[in-house]
Amino acid sequence: MRESPSVSTNDSTGTLAPVSPQRAESNLWFGMVLAHAAAAMLFCAVAFAADFYRMRGFWPPASALPGRFVPSLAGVLLVAGGVLLHGALRRVAGPRRARGWMLGVLFAGTGFLATQAAWLHGLWWHRDLRIPDSGVFASVLYGLSAVQAAHAAVVLTGLLRATLRTLRGFDARAPLRRALPGWWCTTVMYGVLFAVVYLP
Repeated sequence: MRESPSVSTNDSTGTLAPVSPQRAESNLWFGMVLAHAAAAMLFCAVAFAADFYRMRGFWPPASALPGRFVPSLAGVLLVAGGVLLHGALRRVAGPRRARGWMLGVLFAGTGFLATQAAWLHGLWWHRDLRIPDSGVFASVLYGLSAVQAAHAAVVLTGLLRATLRTLRGFDARAPLRRALPGWWCTTVMYGVLFAVVYLP
């Protein structure tokens, strides 16, 4: 399995000096965690604002809320993808064994996005849950769903790149480790969305 090329940076003299792959990867991982934390803070701030409107009465009654089966299925796909991602990390030392797990993660993530898109499309066109006619509830539903789906798409793009690297013979452990906090951050964000929007 081929290693990724070493990373370089500027030292105190202004010349390029090699940096160990371990240190470079540590910096990248820390940066990814900070980015996901910032996105999660923004998402939770919007969710708490939505909960404020909910307590003020700008919310449909429980009988008028959309069904929860399809959103629950989307959540199951996210959790399953996280489990498969952990499995891929354990088996990535043997690329042929890891590829199936990584493809499973991509399938789960793509299935999640497709399920969400089909569900929201149905709410918009078949249940007339539209912005601005349906008020705060519709704005919260589509707004939070869009932010969370965008976050999931970014994580999936990184996983696709890691899978392609594995197929080319490169070591994909580092990209997978970077994707792991993003995946679970996406899962937690979806849990917040589900609690705010779909639970009575």
